This record gives sequence, C-alpha cells and structure tokens, in this order.
Amino acid sequence: MPNTTTVDKTTAAPDDRATGRGSSKKRKNKAARRAIRLARLAHRTRRGMAPIYATAAQAIAGSALSVPADGWKTALAATAAGTATTVAWARWDGRGLVTKRHRRKTLPARKDFIAAASAVTTGGGLVTAMAATGGLQLGHSPYPALTLAWGVGHGIYWWRRNKDTAAPAPTLSEQMQMWQNEVACPDGSLPGSRLVDVVTTDYGWTGIIVVKKGNWRQAHTAAANIAGDLDLPEESLQIEKAMGQSAKRAIIAVFNTNPLQQPVDHPGPQILDTTTGQAKVGLFYDGEPAHYAFWKPSGPVHTVVYGATDGGKSRFLDMLLGTERHNGIVSWVCDPQGGQSLPRWREAVDWYEDTAQGGLAMLYAVRNVMYERSARYSMMEFTDHKGRRLRGRDHFVVGDPDPLISVTIDEAHRVLNLQGAPALVLEIIQMARKCGIKIRLVFQGPKANMFGNAPESTDIREQAQSGNTVMFRTASTLTDSIGLPGWDVNPSQLPMYWPDKTSTAGLGYIKGPDNRQAQFRAYFDRDPAHWATTGETPTVEKSAAAVCGKAYDERLDRLAARLRGETPVLPDDAFTGPTDVSRLTPSTDPIAQAAAAIEAEAPAGTDERVAAFLAERGRPVGRITIAQETGLTVSAVKNALTRLKTKGQAIAVDRGIWAHPDHADNDIDTSELTQAA
Repeated sequence: MPNTTTVDKTTAAPDDRATGRGSSKKRKNKAARRAIRLARLAHRTRRGMAPIYATAAQAIAGSALSVPADGWKTALAATAAGTATTVAWARWDGRGLVTKRHRRKTLPARKDFIAAASAVTTGGGLVTAMAATGGLQLGHSPYPALTLAWGVGHGIYWWRRNKDTAAPAPTLSEQMQMWQNEVACPDGSLPGSRLVDVVTTDYGWTGIIVVKKGNWRQAHTAAANIAGDLDLPEESLQIEKAMGQSAKRAIIAVFNTNPLQQPVDHPGPQILDTTTGQAKVGLFYDGEPAHYAFWKPSGPVHTVVYGATDGGKSRFLDMLLGTERHNGIVSWVCDPQGGQSLPRWREAVDWYEDTAQGGLAMLYAVRNVMYERSARYSMMEFTDHKGRRLRGRDHFVVGDPDPLISVTIDEAHRVLNLQGAPALVLEIIQMARKCGIKIRLVFQGPKANMFGNAPESTDIREQAQSGNTVMFRTASTLTDSIGLPGWDVNPSQLPMYWPDKTSTAGLGYIKGPDNRQAQFRAYFDRDPAHWATTGETPTVEKSAAAVCGKAYDERLDRLAARLRGETPVLPDDAFTGPTDVSRLTPSTDPIAQAAAAIEAEAPAGTDERVAAFLAERGRPVGRITIAQETGLTVSAVKNALTRLKTKGQAIAVDRGIWAHPDHADNDIDTSELTQAA
C-alpha cells in the first residue's frame, strides 16, 4: 500500500488570527490611502488655501526650531535669505541668463512686491521669536494669536488679489497657435511676428500679420515659405497690404476653396455709377467689388490691359463695351485681328476697324477731334461751382456738352508698330483727357517692343499705366514688375487652370480706385451679343464728326464691303492731321474752325426759334424745357443761347435758366429750377 502525505492549506497562521496582525495591516493601508487623498486635495486647493498652509507651516517651523539651542539662528538665516530672494524677484528679469522665449516681459506690481516683502519679513521674524523662546506655547503665550493674525492679514490680500486675476487666460485659436509654433518661432519664416484678429470665413480664414521689424512686404515676400510652414498649398494663401493700417501689418487669407474659382456673371451695364465714373467690374477674393474708372472729376482715365492667351482680355472688353453702349459713352474700336477678338461689336459701336491701318486712321481722326474740342472748350462760357460765369474750361464734363469718347485698340502692338503711330498715340494720351477722350490699349504683355520701336514707346507705357492697369495671367516673370511697377505681385504665377481643371480666365490684378494688391476676377459676360444688340449706339457730336473726314463718313460702307467679302480701301485723306486745311475749314484759325463746326451742327434758323420762344414765354425758362418745346437738341439750344447772349437777345438768370432781357426780372417757376439743378 503506497504511502500518502496529507498537507493542510491555510490562509493565515493561527497565531495571526489570534493576535490580529491581518487587521493591523488593513488599518495601515487605509491610513495610507487617506493620507494620499488628503495630499491630492491639498495640491488641488493649493492656490486658495495657501495662506492657511503658510500659517500652519510657521507654527510647525517655530516649534521645531525651538528644540535645538541655536535653532533661532537657522530661523534668522532663513528670514534673511527669503528677504533677499524677494527683492531679487521684484527687480531682476533674467536678461542674458534665459532665452528670449522664457524671459519675463513685465516686473511684478509695486503692491505685490510690498505684500510679498511683508509676508517674508514678518513671518520670518515670528518664526525666529518662537524658536528663541520655546515654540508656539499654546495657552499662555502671544504666539498663537500673532500667528493667526499674520495668516488672516496676508490671507485677505491674497484672496482679494486672486479674485481679480482668477479668470483664465484666453486660449489661442488653432490658427494663432500654429502661427506661433511654426511661423513666428526662431527658425520660422517670420520670427517674432504675430497673428491677430483671426476671423473664420466661408472660404477659410483671414487674419492680420504684424511683423516684428520692417514692413508688410516682408510677409508678402515670404508667402511661399509661410505656406510651407503651415503645410498649405501655395495657391491657397494670399497676403496683401492692410490698407489704412500700420506699415507693419499685412492681411493674410487662407482658402479651403478659392472663392474666385466660381465665375460671377456680369450683372449688366448698371455696374457704372455715373455720379463717380467708376464701375464694379469684378470681385476680390473677400467678396469686395473691384472698381474700374471710366472717368474722374478731372476727366477720362486712360487704360492699359495685359494678358496672355485665354487670360480673359476679350470677355473683359466685351463687358466694358456693353457698359459704354448703354451709358451714353461713344465707343471706337480697332480689332487688328480681322475682328476675331471682338466680333460682336462690328455694328454696335460708333466706329469699328478690323485692320491695323484702319486703327491708325482712327487715331488720326481722334487727334482731329481732340484739337477741335480743345479750340471750342478754350472759348466756352461756363458757370463754376461758385456761380461765376467764366470763359475757357480747362476740364471735361461728361455730357456737357459732348459725350465721352472711348477708343479701344486690341492687339495694340500691331498698330504701334506702324510708322508714326507711337508719336501720334503719345500726343493723344498726353492731351486728350481734357477733351473727353480716353485711350484703352490692350497687349499680351508689357514688354517694351509691344509699344512700338520708337523713342516714345516708354513714355506711352508710363502714361497709359498711370490710369487703370488690368493685368491678367501673363507669360513671363520678367515683365511682372514692368506692368505693375511698385507692386509685389506675380501675374505670371497665376494658374492656367483651377484644381477642377476649369479655366482661370478673368483672374488677375487691377490697379484702379481700390489700389489693392490682391487677386480679383472679372465678371463673366456670357452673352455679349445681348448688350450689343439692345439699346442705341451713342455717336459723336456733329462738330467732331465734321473734322474726322471720309475715314469716319465711309466707315459703314467699308463694313458692308467687308461683309460682302471684299477688301475695303481707306480714303486718301485718312492719315492726315489737323494742319491739313482742306480737312477742316477754309480757315487755319482753330477758333474759326470750332465756330464753323458749331454752326454746322445747328439747323438753319435755330437762333431765331430760340429767341422767339424766349420772347413768347414771358419768364425765365430752363434749357431742357426750351429743347423739348422747340424740338431741338440740348446741345443746339446751349450753343444758340451763347450766340444770343452775345447779340443781347438772351440773358442767363441762373444756372441753366435763361430769359429774354425784357423778362429777366420775372419770377422763375420752381419746376424749372428743379429740372436745371
């Protein structure tokens, strides 16, 4: 039979159960856990309970240091060290010993320094006294009361101070935090810069960059590097000058989707504000309208348009020509590409030429009109803003008495390369604004050879760019600064396609009334034929048409010949100037030429009809009423009144109000004043 051994398994020795050792361990573990919880609670409430903890520490320290005979010396040394540390804390900012990022920027307030110094010195003195005299000594010594008074006094200041400053510091936005960590750090693109005023938009977010040194151009120059720091595509970030703010500030816009990617349809000719002469021709990335100036108070504004193939030039011109047609502006157009760029406007403008030679003939006619108007305006009577009657107007007023003439030359380099064209264009650009004529030159780029190979070429470019400059995508980085001098933009870097593979036509920069160095996109005219086939075609006044010669008179005949497939021929006098006497009148006197042109405009008997109407009316009357009642044009009535005044048969009673000399003192109808205002 095998031997078997039996082992008794027990969880605790009989002695342990008898002596209670297990329960003792449990009590110790429970006490340890309670101590840990108390320590955690003390840590969580350390800021609010600091005065109580400090008071308790004083009592314990005073009693502990009273045991050794020389404990008061230790307390005294600790008090001196604490006082020195407090003074250093209040006066030293660690310059040279810590990095700039961790250096304290401001010293403590005076009241905080006084409170800290009081707490250290009085508390240290109290501990020293207790250590020298036997400790806290409850029951019969003043130390308990003094310790309590110390805790209450300094605790009140501590709690009141924390109540004023307890609000947590605002957390930085995600964009600002990333800027601080990636861009403004010592090895970032703009060390020391700040990002402020961050606003979330429908397309991403915008903010203001404040550079540490220099001006906003530092941020613009570093745009590509900033995009890298922020881990963004370069084309989804744009930086421009913060208009009206410090030169250190730049606007940054970050796009999730470029807001200019979707074209905005042209709303119609009402984009022109006839009170200011400015038109809204597109939108900037932030939704603000981009303005183009047709004229300003001093006269028309010349324009130069640049853009490579498929940059959006032709559709932009369609929009401008439609605006002119429906706002009373006379449009003369030269499209040397056989009319292929602007085909909708052959029969929709006052004068259209589709060859370079025809454009040159048009420029000669423009110069003739310029000198005819100049001679007429130099002798014109007008009323200034103070109500004074003056002679000789030195500026142009749209529609008074003549319409604005806008001359558009597409592919202008083909015309400017013709002999004599650069000198002619420069003469017009320098003098035509006061006569109500604006020149709009269109090129593929701003290279010098585009403006003709002549000494005047650079001057033409400078004069044209002093007005509106519209620059769509170009083909060369070498010419970006030439087309928009002083601007830190790169039209050649504009993409040809959006990420969805659609064209970016119309995307570019515009230097005009807004003066923003920011991307804009022109309105897209989906149906230029609608604006070309509706409304009336504005034409020049008869006095201007009279000096244009056969080139202007036969323009429709040449158009009909072109439509029949024939090659029209310009008349022999198409390239002659205002010094050709046979082109104008038998007299070479410009005053006489202007007078003859005015007479030619007025129908026979105009003066007599106006004089008879004034005599019959019996009281002062406005020019518009005279024109309506007599069936004459307002321009003819104005000229007739000027001649009648010279003869003593009419008198100007008020602005735009005229009367027969015998009726000048009669009352004026208020409706006439309202109409003339």
